[in-house]
Amino acid sequence: MTLRLRDINAFILFLFLLLLRTATSAQINVSPSQTAAILAQKLAGQGVTITNATLQCAAQANGLFDVTSSNLGLGSGIVLTTGRAATLGSSYGVNGYSSFLASNDNGVAGDPELDVLAGQTTTDACALEFDLLPNGDTIKFNYVFSSEEYLNAVCGPYNDAFAFFISGPGIAGSENMALVPGTNIPVTINSINNGIPGKTGTISNCTKMGPGSPFTSYYIDNSSGQTLTHQGFTSVLQAVHAVTPCNLYHLKIVIADAGDPLYDSGVFLEANSLQTDNYSIKAQTPNPAPAPNVCIKGCLPGHFQVKRTAANSQPQIIRFYTGGTAISGTDYSPIADSVTIPSNDSVADIVINGLPTPLLGAKVLTIFILPPYPCNGISNILDSASITIYDTIHISILTPDMDVCRNDTIQLQVDGDSILTYNWTPAIGLSNPGIKDPVVFPAVNTTYWVTASVPGSSCASKTASVNLSIKATPDIILIADTTVCFNTKFQLNASTAGESRYYSYKWVGPGSFTSSLINPVVDTATPKTGGTYTITVTDNTNGCKSDAGIHVIVNTPDTPTVTSPAFFCVNNPAIPLTATGQQLLWYDANGMNATTVAPSPPTYEINTYTYFVSQTINNCESPKAEIEADVTQCCDGIINIPTAFTPNGDGRNDKFEPLEDYGYTIKSMLIVNRWGQVVYSGTTGVWDGTYKGMPAEMGTYFYYMSFGCILGGTAERKGDVILIR
Repeated sequence: MTLRLRDINAFILFLFLLLLRTATSAQINVSPSQTAAILAQKLAGQGVTITNATLQCAAQANGLFDVTSSNLGLGSGIVLTTGRAATLGSSYGVNGYSSFLASNDNGVAGDPELDVLAGQTTTDACALEFDLLPNGDTIKFNYVFSSEEYLNAVCGPYNDAFAFFISGPGIAGSENMALVPGTNIPVTINSINNGIPGKTGTISNCTKMGPGSPFTSYYIDNSSGQTLTHQGFTSVLQAVHAVTPCNLYHLKIVIADAGDPLYDSGVFLEANSLQTDNYSIKAQTPNPAPAPNVCIKGCLPGHFQVKRTAANSQPQIIRFYTGGTAISGTDYSPIADSVTIPSNDSVADIVINGLPTPLLGAKVLTIFILPPYPCNGISNILDSASITIYDTIHISILTPDMDVCRNDTIQLQVDGDSILTYNWTPAIGLSNPGIKDPVVFPAVNTTYWVTASVPGSSCASKTASVNLSIKATPDIILIADTTVCFNTKFQLNASTAGESRYYSYKWVGPGSFTSSLINPVVDTATPKTGGTYTITVTDNTNGCKSDAGIHVIVNTPDTPTVTSPAFFCVNNPAIPLTATGQQLLWYDANGMNATTVAPSPPTYEINTYTYFVSQTINNCESPKAEIEADVTQCCDGIINIPTAFTPNGDGRNDKFEPLEDYGYTIKSMLIVNRWGQVVYSGTTGVWDGTYKGMPAEMGTYFYYMSFGCILGGTAERKGDVILIR
């Protein structure tokens, strides 16, 4: 095989781009190498029966596709190619960038019928054939043609061919269904393109395809596409052909390379789009309606609408049968077993009139439509829809007339269909006057009325009522929300209007507080006792209760800022304790004997003393802060520093370190040799006799040490030490 220059350049470009791009998930996913039966059944839709499927195609050239995201215009279906189907949506694990060259020579023969159509020898043919039995007078399916011959080969000699050849009764030989819409011109690269000849093309090669060619309105430029490797493709087209219902036809879907075996083309066919005239049924309810797809016996008819894809000059009878729980002649007036779609129209209505009956509950009526042309006496169901038939409007209130306590919560309950519109009056005290079962909070004797209706219909509304009488209920009078000081007592004050000798009381509040007194006292106010206190007053003569509550805020100032422990030197003069706060009060170790004078801990012996201090803000005293006063030995101890050490690893005197008495902590230590070089610097106060990880030389070294005193200040020591090995 001799490669042309454009083939070599394109292949080099493909390799270069393949190295630059990283692998990602394809947006057109292709599952190649399918069987003829799987491909044919994937294409089959309503009103056709497919048999005897065969496939003459390289295994890698066919497949099922599913679109995640693409401008292809189809969601899923089958694909036939002259190359490799898997590389249409993804090229070696990389998205289907149109800059990739996915060409492949499958090395298989062409197709004689396409040779005639293309006017030249074809190769790499892929053909799916099958018989089909239509239940209608027209078959159709949706497809997209794509090619790598776009853009360079437009209006040129390389005009890859494909066709949908149909043969059977009423057709002389075979006819190609893959035509430019409204013409007899076959769909090819030269008949549908951007109108700009490629490098090897002339516009005459396109215009000679037929009047109006090239048809640019059906072309989609994919030169910058990222989901399909072909440079261009058609918009979604429809193949249509008239047939005689219930007669067997043969369909051959074939594509092949013409003249050039490398640059590939493909045809995508939409899943389930091979079908006859499409008929459907849906349930409808005129607006306004209480609910979709309903019928109310005696007043609101139900409606079904049968529809065909498009209006036709001929009327069409559609047969159907009924199912469901609704009974003809009992729940609804008998209906015919067919409906006629008028000529030059696409819809017909089936009206369901419900018959008044005793209350039987909701019933379902389903209508199943059948194909207009049953083949071999077999009528498969095309579609179905259902409506619910409800009883004639009825209503009753299940809640009986009753005596209730004022402001008790009562759930009103109604027996009536959920599809009805409900309206309660008066609205006062109701949670929602427009629902079936509202909650009511009665304050006075009231008769509540409910009206059930179907707005916009001839259905007569129904009404019902319930009477609620109010029993005597305690009226509670409470003090307003209040603020109390921390660590004080406070009283909960309540009173009742009217006769109270038959009342009982129960308070509940924060911290598990309870009381049966009307005005109880809370002994100690703390943050935990702040919150809402609720009193329930019960009228013991009728059981009616009333609740009320107050919110108590406990004003708790922050504790003073203190330093604890506070250190004092033994035998030093006693000095007062200090704290930061307002109006300080000082307490002894028992929290007693408050004084405004800060205490001075005795310093005649080593000991620890405990004191407490609080502050007062806005006349409220804060919780007490504890201060420990430690009288201790201060920085007058002894620091022992060795004069020599022997870091020889015998476990004795191996390190140089000071021994501090109580009250000292080492802060830093610096050791230099006799030349002034620093051999150790740190805060641990321990030198192991090494310098830069190696044993230091024997000799005299000089140290500088700083110690911190426990009560503040520092102590310094300097001297020399001998390192002996």
